[in-house]
Amino acid sequence: MLADVFGPAVVVAFLAVLVGLGLPLWAVIDAASRPTAAFTPARSSKGMWIALIAVFWFLTGIVGLVLAVVYLAAIRPRLAAVMR
Repeated sequence: MLADVFGPAVVVAFLAVLVGLGLPLWAVIDAASRPTAAFTPARSSKGMWIALIAVFWFLTGIVGLVLAVVYLAAIRPRLAAVMR
């Protein structure tokens, strides 16, 4: 329905922007909501991940998005395992 009104290119661009903003935001909120003490046994740093994702998303967009995917796919499961 949206593609009929706006055209497929606009819908794809809108979805790309939504994902490009949503994933880094989700990663930063998730990292900020985890206790700092959980990052040490997971061999990581809370401040480092929040800063890297936020700064690189603001500077380049795509690098921040990639870092957010790395955090959500690799670091978040380790944190969940430590917090159990």
